[in-house]
Amino acid sequence: MTRLLHFILSCTFAVLSAGALAGERVGDFALIDHAGAQHHMAWYDDHQAVVIAPFGLSTTDADTLSAMTALQARYQDQVALFLLNPGLDSDRDAVAAELAANHIELPVLMDDTHLVTEMLGIGRMDEVVVYDPTSFEIAYRGPAQSGAEDAVEALLAGSDVELVSIAGTGSAIPSNESEHSELSYVNDIAPIIAENCAQCHREGGIAPFAMDSSLAVQGWSPMIREVVMTKRMPPGQIDNKVGHKIKNEMNLTDSEMQKLVRWVSAGAPVDVNGGTDPLSTLVWPEGKWSLGEPDMIVKIPATTVPATGVVDYKDIVVDLGLEEDRWVRGSEVAPGAPEVLHHIITTVVPPGAGDDPQAMFLKAINSLPEERAAAIRAEIFAAVASGQQPPIDRIFQENPEIDVGALLGGGGPDQASVAGYAPGNNISLNPEGVGGKLVAGTKLSFQMHYTTSGKEMTDETEVGIYFYPEGYVPEERMGGGVGNAFSISIPAGAKDHEMELVTYIREESDIHSLMPHMHFRGKRMKFKAVYPDGSEEMLLSVPAYSFNWQLAHELESPLRVPAGTKIVATGAFDNSAQNSFNPDPGIEVNWGEQSWEEMFMGFYTWKEVNQGGDD
Repeated sequence: MTRLLHFILSCTFAVLSAGALAGERVGDFALIDHAGAQHHMAWYDDHQAVVIAPFGLSTTDADTLSAMTALQARYQDQVALFLLNPGLDSDRDAVAAELAANHIELPVLMDDTHLVTEMLGIGRMDEVVVYDPTSFEIAYRGPAQSGAEDAVEALLAGSDVELVSIAGTGSAIPSNESEHSELSYVNDIAPIIAENCAQCHREGGIAPFAMDSSLAVQGWSPMIREVVMTKRMPPGQIDNKVGHKIKNEMNLTDSEMQKLVRWVSAGAPVDVNGGTDPLSTLVWPEGKWSLGEPDMIVKIPATTVPATGVVDYKDIVVDLGLEEDRWVRGSEVAPGAPEVLHHIITTVVPPGAGDDPQAMFLKAINSLPEERAAAIRAEIFAAVASGQQPPIDRIFQENPEIDVGALLGGGGPDQASVAGYAPGNNISLNPEGVGGKLVAGTKLSFQMHYTTSGKEMTDETEVGIYFYPEGYVPEERMGGGVGNAFSISIPAGAKDHEMELVTYIREESDIHSLMPHMHFRGKRMKFKAVYPDGSEEMLLSVPAYSFNWQLAHELESPLRVPAGTKIVATGAFDNSAQNSFNPDPGIEVNWGEQSWEEMFMGFYTWKEVNQGGDD
């Protein structure tokens, strides 16, 4: 059996290690472009050809650019055309400026690791690659003006692909491949797996298989290469070349990606040689609580989720049984059945609270100057009377005094928050010395959203709460806000439907985290701060949003912003058939609570510099 496994692996590695030669296919990959959008090549199987040409600041071949521009003008709707920066530059703004100066409207894929350039076999700045996006078979490699258009025409005509390869004469593209000519599993690969993969890929972890030995990593190495090249793993990746440094960043470094891919391409050699396998010695905390045993465990009553059908939202209220006020440091949700638990929105309900959302909304409107409040009420009632949706988004944008966060369950300045749940996001932990209060008699309201999985399951989720020691009063409070676009209309088949969302920070504050939220059609989202003087600053870019892995991205250092700052979230939805998670690309999609509908939201935590409260 072992001999057979090694034979199979050696055959697989022989294919993977080969470059893109005659009669061979390139592998799938994903790269972020200069504007922050991720391009996964599998998305372009609705085109008849893909053309990729190298691009570098002040090094791009002029004839190649001219040829690519001509191809774009002639085949824009049939051919996917990209420029590729082969690890020469990483400054996205500089690349954008050069494109603008030369009136070029093509995305530049930022191959910071040089791995895609190597896979495509591009060695000179005047070499382009043309391939079939359905088979990934290369039709042409060489100078664009020599044969690229002929290859495109052949693919458009449906002709059999026969590789034409013409040597380029342009400037050579530097390669860093020699830096990893001798990689060690023990010293190079196992530490990467231990740091980035093994916490989930272990016995009892949330991943589907364990990576706890050299043999396991060898066996899964072709898949490791594929998910790294397509950026599917690690999950929750950001564009770490822009914005602020993120504390809980999930990305592999460029060097780590290079080592993993090149190790696999070299046949995944293992040098344990009778010594200790580093992955076999890893020890993981026991139990379900990442933050340790909670001071209070809140058991949400069990819910049986049927095998099929639509499960209505369940609103469950649990009395905490608190007889005295307690200050909260953090909280954690332990999902009972993550296969069917879509999300939980947790609302802290202090004694005496009870306004429903509609009443809270009207109360917020009525708090505005009467002339403006009357105009808004009239507009809302007129819309309802005519059977139309009230312009809620515009009302929020034109009236920043309305606190959307409060409408969604916010409380006073001292009130604690308790963690909700979304896949990949189940922990809320304040910095030391920051906290909120749960007063005696407080209840928690849980909005439980379940989706069926084809199998009847029972969910018994628990919430752990971590208190500060009795008598200790934290000096500061964590606040924040919520942006929510209620008006969503995504056309059927739309591949890149863009939206914008504005959230206001009313007082001087320190921003701590940002979290995007969309459903299955969510494609990307980025956040920038727009300051009162009109200047802007990029905060975070999530180029490949994943519904199955939603993170609150924590800034490594809080960002102080002045009163009146706006957080502007821009994003896009993919409602096309190329989106493999799309429930139905043939329908227009609107706002809705179910996962096959859509949301466009930003969740933010910030701490006001001048805080109120009763402490």
